[in-house]
Amino acid sequence: MQTPALDRSLETPPLLVLLSLVTAGCMAAAVYMIFFVAPPEVLMGFVQKIFYFHVPSAWCLFLGVMVACVGSVGFLARRTDRWDRLGDAGTELAILFGTLVLMSGPLWGRKAWGAFWVWDVRLTSTLVLVLTMVAAKIVRGYAGPSARQIAAGLTVFAVLNSIFVYYSVDIWRGTHPPKVVQNKLDPEMAKVFWFCVATYVLGFGCLLWLRLRMGVLKTALDRLHMMATEVGIHD
Repeated sequence: MQTPALDRSLETPPLLVLLSLVTAGCMAAAVYMIFFVAPPEVLMGFVQKIFYFHVPSAWCLFLGVMVACVGSVGFLARRTDRWDRLGDAGTELAILFGTLVLMSGPLWGRKAWGAFWVWDVRLTSTLVLVLTMVAAKIVRGYAGPSARQIAAGLTVFAVLNSIFVYYSVDIWRGTHPPKVVQNKLDPEMAKVFWFCVATYVLGFGCLLWLRLRMGVLKTALDRLHMMATEVGIHD
């Protein structure tokens, strides 16, 4: 009776395929617009184009932390695998986009500040945020029976840290530039920037769907393994 349900879970949703193709097309268009449409910045020149990768990655980092927190709170309240999968997926995506932020930021900073890294409040708190999500992922795998509860607690802490990261440039006027919404971008720059933001968010949604689907397939595979084991025992 369970086999048809498992077979249906193995089918790839057509909408997911379409979303993946649209995301790939938008990514290609975004790269073209960054290098051939957006004008070079007056002071930083060509290096400023890292901005179109760096800032959308940072926004997706925040989005990943929020998704992880929602999943974690849902798991703490309901203790179901569906919420746990959402929290785990959000954690992994936060690590992915956080890594992109920490890689692209120093490349930009080398031109702006003359150093790949300075211990600015925004930079330091972002590093702590990404390391918190990495810790949540590690704890989930190695902390034993209470691993998921501890990981959920870490993601809730990460949300508080992400709020601090976002407003840190307003409280402490460090070396990091102010928030993008406070700056007036050139119209061509703004057009490319918001297209990149939309593309990254679309990519985030696509990756989240794929990661959740992987969790469902893993659950189905574990169930098949248990059924095969039971058959072997009875035989």
